[in-house]
Amino acid sequence: MLVVIAVVAALGMTGCSSPTGPDVLAREATAEDELPEAVSLVSVDTDIKAGSARLLATHADVEYFAAKSSTGGSACLITVPIGLPERWRAGCAALATGEDIVTLTNFDDSQAKLINDGVDAGQPKYDGWTQIHPNVLVSSR
Repeated sequence: MLVVIAVVAALGMTGCSSPTGPDVLAREATAEDELPEAVSLVSVDTDIKAGSARLLATHADVEYFAAKSSTGGSACLITVPIGLPERWRAGCAALATGEDIVTLTNFDDSQAKLINDGVDAGQPKYDGWTQIHPNVLVSSR
């Protein structure tokens, strides 16, 4: 009986733990993770933690970064067109246990989606999306 109570308590505690977002956000930063100078996070209505950006992929002349919020409760997606860094976009959303974190519309009306680790991008709901990184899907308009 005591073992059953311990197992139930442990399961209950894991259900209460807050999600941490994609594992890539926990890795050490490298020089390539630095955002271009044109990306001024001070001027946006997001709460992105300075230095938390991690380059996930470069696809079709766009760089895709993930970042953490300063409170740690949100994950962000930042897209930066190569050659047009002033047209960058960013979006953040609260971390959840679901599959999708945030979907962002880029300057050219294409879309990018930040997803959690282990999501099967082959699901029907992702038809029309291309997986360019384990945590990033893109869709052209």
